[in-house]
This record gives sequence, C-alpha cells and structure tokens, in this order.
Amino acid sequence: MRKLLGVLLTAGLVLGLPAGPALAVGEDGSGVGAEQAPVAAVADAPVGAPLTAPSDPAEPGAGGEFTDPNPEAGEGEPGAAEPIAAPTQLPAIAGTARVGQTILGTRGEWNAEDLEFALQWQIDGVDAAGATGESFSLLPEHAGASVRLAVTASRSGAEPLTAYSEPVLVEPGTLSVGALRVAGATVVGQKLSVTAGESSPSGATLQFQWKRAGVAIAGATGTSYTLTAKDLGTRVTVTATATLAGYTTAAATAGGGTAVTAGALTTATPKISGSAVVGSTLKSSVGSWKPSGVALKYQWKRNGSVIAKATGASYKLTTADAGKKITLSVTGSLAGYTGRTVTSAATGTVLRTLSATPTPKISGTSKVGSKLTVSAGAWKPAKVSLSYQWLRGGRAISGATKSSYTLTKADGGAKISVRVTGKKSGYVSVSKTSGARSIPKVLRTATPTISGSALVGSTLTVKRGTWTSGTKLSTQWLRNGAVIRGKTGTSYTLGSADRGAKISVRVTGSKSGYSTASKVSRATGAVKTPSRTSPNASWNCPAWAPIKGNQGRGDWIYHVPGSTYFSRTIPEECFSTVAAAQAAGYRAPRR
Repeated sequence: MRKLLGVLLTAGLVLGLPAGPALAVGEDGSGVGAEQAPVAAVADAPVGAPLTAPSDPAEPGAGGEFTDPNPEAGEGEPGAAEPIAAPTQLPAIAGTARVGQTILGTRGEWNAEDLEFALQWQIDGVDAAGATGESFSLLPEHAGASVRLAVTASRSGAEPLTAYSEPVLVEPGTLSVGALRVAGATVVGQKLSVTAGESSPSGATLQFQWKRAGVAIAGATGTSYTLTAKDLGTRVTVTATATLAGYTTAAATAGGGTAVTAGALTTATPKISGSAVVGSTLKSSVGSWKPSGVALKYQWKRNGSVIAKATGASYKLTTADAGKKITLSVTGSLAGYTGRTVTSAATGTVLRTLSATPTPKISGTSKVGSKLTVSAGAWKPAKVSLSYQWLRGGRAISGATKSSYTLTKADGGAKISVRVTGKKSGYVSVSKTSGARSIPKVLRTATPTISGSALVGSTLTVKRGTWTSGTKLSTQWLRNGAVIRGKTGTSYTLGSADRGAKISVRVTGSKSGYSTASKVSRATGAVKTPSRTSPNASWNCPAWAPIKGNQGRGDWIYHVPGSTYFSRTIPEECFSTVAAAQAAGYRAPRR
C-alpha cells in the first residue's frame, strides 16, 4: 500500500493533476498533511510526456488499479528501486530574460543523493539544440518566446523524472545608437553630413531623417543634407533610428547647435567684349554664379555714372560715350542668400569713327619682277595718317611697307594685295585691304635621288624631294633612259633584265594652275649580278643564279642545271657561278 501511494503521488505530479497542499506519504502509508510546503507540478503534460502513468481502467485486467512499472520486483524484494520523488523545490531561472543577456538555471531541490541530472533549455516547449548547460544565451530569434529549463533526474533501475522551471517570456534586447556627429557650416547652400558610431550591439540598420525646427524635411533621409532657403533662421537636426531584429528600436538626435544663416553667392567678375567705338555694341559675359537660379540685373555705367535705361546684357555705344570709359555692374539675388554686386574692368576710352575710309586700288603688271603701286584714296576727316602693308596670300610681306612693291620669285603663284591703315587722334584706327592680284605660278621642284645597291635582286628606292605644297607627284623608272613598263612606284626591284644596264627614275609634278614639271635622277652604275642569293618563293633558284646549293645532312653539295639531281634538289642557297658555290663551302656531286 505504501508503495502504491508513492507511485500515485509521483504520477499525479508528473501528469500535472490539480493539487492542493502536497501530500507527503508517511511510513505507515498515511498522509502527513498540509503542514509541509506545497510542491509544484513536476511534469507539464502539454510540454513533456509523463514518465509514469496509471493504467487505463478500460483495459482488461486494469480494475482501476495502478500498474507497477516494474512488476517483477515485489515489495521489499532485493533489487527493487524506489520511484524518484518529486523535487521539494522546482528548477528555477535566474537573470534577466532579455535578448542579448545570459540566464542561469538551477536544478531545484531533490530529496535524494543518488540521482543523476540532465538539463535541457526549451523555447516555447521545444528543446533548444545543444542548450544543455546551466546557462543559456538569449538570441534575437528568442524575442517574444517562452523559455524554461527542464531538469531530468535519473537513478539506476527507476523511471527518470523531469521537472520544469516556471517559463519566462523573453523581452526584446536593448539597442543603443552610436554617437552621432554632424559636420558642416549651418549656412544656406552648405552641406551638413552626419556620421554615427557603432551601435550596441553592432549590426543595427540606421535610418536618418533631417528635421527643420523639429519637423521632418520631406525626402531628407540620407547621411547628408544641403541647407536651403527654407532653413534660414531655423535649427536643423538629424535623427538616426536604429533597428535590429530581436531588439527594441532606438533613436538619437544631433545637430541644431546654431540657427542657419544666409548663404554667400559665388560670383565671377563680368567681362566686356566688343570694340570701344561709337556705334559698336558691347556685350557682357557674367561668368558662373552659384548656386543655380541666381537672378541677375545689369547696369552699364559711363565713367562710373549710371547710364539711364542701359540695363540689358549688351549696350550700343553712342556719341555721348566718346572720350569716356564704360563699365558694367551685375547684381545677383537669391532667396536665402545675401545679395552681391560685382563690376567689370573699364573699357578703353571710347573712340569716334572716321567719316571716309576708301578701299585702296592696285595698279601695275602682275608678273614676277614688275612693280605694283597702290592708290589709297581720300580719307576723312583730314588729316588722316596712312600706313601700308603688302600681303602675300593675306600675310604680311616682311619689309613691304611702302606705297609700291616689286614682285619677287616668292610671289609666283600667290595672290598679292595691300592693306592701308588710317590713324587720327580720338578716332578708331581703320584698315582697308585692296582686291588681290593673282601672280602667275611657278612650280617649285626637286631632283630625285636613288638609294640602294645596283645588284640584281636588290631594291632601289627613290627620294622625290620637296615640291610645292599640294603638288601631285608620279614616278617612272628608266633602264638606260628608256621607260620600264609598269614600274611607277617609289621602289623598284632589279631583275635579270637589268644586268649591265643603268637605272634612273623620273618624277613628274602637277598641280591645278601650275605648269607640269619633270625631274630625272642621276643614273646608277651598271647593274651587276651578286654571287649568291636565297631561293624564291617556290624554292627554286632565279635564272641569274641557277646553281643550287644543298646542305643535306651536313654534306654540302652544289648542283648545276642539267646535272643528275638538279631537278630533285631543294636548295638552301643559289649561286651565279660554280666558283661562288665552291667559295661558300659546297662541292660537286660524285655523280
């Protein structure tokens, strides 16, 4: 009976049956009573299967009695092990159940000294792989889950008994944003940049939001932000929000130390282009103003005084400007920036224009060696000082600065004109150029030269020299003064037909509007035949060097045309004479 009550008590604890004060079983089988401290359930049926259980009364032979798990061991028989009693104090968890923390477990209090214990941490009732120690580190994936410790006591010969700690809910970890640092001047147009130190723990994702007077700026979610006119006078801050799985969201704000001040426009000094002459139009170049969108206003000034209504990008000079200097002031403005005005350098003194500047005319014969004379006409208002410059192809001819000019050989084929310049104090100088005279063209030529050896098989090359620019040149090779048909390139390879002859080359130049000219080079000496040469592309010897030299396997032999092996021999070298072959180390064949 005492054994049966102990088993029933254990089974009730394992199965999690409702209980009031724990019933301790005395030696006589009677309950001790409620004076002892209550003991919590050892096993929780939904989480762990009971280690022992009563038989199903519906099964045959059950009769509602508890079936001994060890029927072979009778009461008081040697070798029968007492069932493991429930712990007097359940396992417990110590520490903060928060992601990133490590909690500790205790196995509870058991009234036996011969027990062995196995620990297993569970997440939402499921064993955590490898978590069988006294401590358990809580990871981000554990956030919001229930964790408990299962302690299984075992003794040889007895059914193991598992007890569970009270489950605890894992809270999200605490996340902190690294220190924020905002760099940059709080001036409109300047860029502010934010950097953040490493979050704790590391690996958090940061999102940024720039704010104006505490209100989020639409679209300003990067690590930098360029201040605009809307920020003027406000304090701009940036908030960094950190997120990391398993941790609470954290945020930090930085910046806003000083209010945003007006920006400074980047300007360029305007420049004036055009002639400072009455009647001419001056134009402005204002350069690059930054940032983009700057509104510009123009004001032209005469000797520093405002010219009424002269507020455009260009200005046409009037007689009132004669003798004065002109400047341009440009004023830029843009919301959020301090306006700025810059002024150009002054023009030279504005000059008047001459009333009469006739085009000069040339008289004389257009021929090399002839004299040309210019008629300048009447320049007004008198008296205007005149100077002259003769031109060849539009370029000044050195020293040709008088009213007449004698044509030289260099003028052949060129166009000659004359430029007359009139000068008068207080007036702009004016230059007028006459019509051009075409001078008959003379082609500049050069005598060609030949380079290369006058040997059959050698290549001769012609150097045609320098001819008048643009001249089209053609080449014709000559043998003893006669044309060699088809040989019109800049090089010529001597053949057997050239033996004993002298070779020259004729170069002919032609250009539209020029007379055709030809020049013949100096002739070579009589072409000779070299004593040895290489086979041609078909591995045969040329006609002028018919003797074949064959090195074989080190037995150097020459073959003359008509000999026994001549037609079957592939030569390494060819010779013009037997003596040349012998001099090169070849011998005659034995047959």
